Amino acid sequence: MIRWLRTLARRDEDAGALGRHRALLASLVLLLIALPIGRLVFGGTPHFPLLLIGVLVAAVVVNSHQRWIFAVALVVGAGAAAGILIGEATGSATARIAADALALSLLGFTSLVMLNSLIQSDDVSPDMIVGGICVYLLIGLCFALSFNLLTEYDSGALAYSGEAVARSTSGDGSHDARLLYFSFVTLTTLGYGDITPRSELAQMFAVTEAITGQLYLTIFMARLIGLFVGMRRERFR
Repeated sequence: MIRWLRTLARRDEDAGALGRHRALLASLVLLLIALPIGRLVFGGTPHFPLLLIGVLVAAVVVNSHQRWIFAVALVVGAGAAAGILIGEATGSATARIAADALALSLLGFTSLVMLNSLIQSDDVSPDMIVGGICVYLLIGLCFALSFNLLTEYDSGALAYSGEAVARSTSGDGSHDARLLYFSFVTLTTLGYGDITPRSELAQMFAVTEAITGQLYLTIFMARLIGLFVGMRRERFR
């Protein structure tokens, strides 16, 4: 298994997979800033699902270094994009749930593939740092999708100012924006308390995300420092 992971990481490096992380980072940043800026500038919130399609396309591109991985990513990504478009056109809850589940699968899979490449890397490079930032943002986005699925199953799982965080019938995008906000507030352990998990499952998700965020930052920074110190020692020998 370890040998297979090393081979996969080597193929990532040979195919320049880390160099494709910039497009993924750009799509993730756009997803984060477009929701509040769209409301501020244009008076309406851009649809989160449509912005998510851009992230899915970038994730498929990142996974294009190996045939079987690219095939899996392409099929899952296409299914997620189709579900998003059908859900937007028809308002079908089933299509939305399927799209979120497929998107979560693709982004979670992409996070693991990228994380393996970062762990197996032998030096500190700009691409490695960009990839590390992408993985961190992907963790937050994956949990936001998880909370989205959870609220579809249990509308009272999360509460905002005492009211359930439920999808608005007007489709103004506030539901997705709040869940994205709650996910990253939890990931960074800010804990403002304006959105709170009520159900046991939501509380478990929130605790898991908070622990994951702290462990990832600690391990990633330790890896960066270790590689940097090793490079410095090699340079001055």
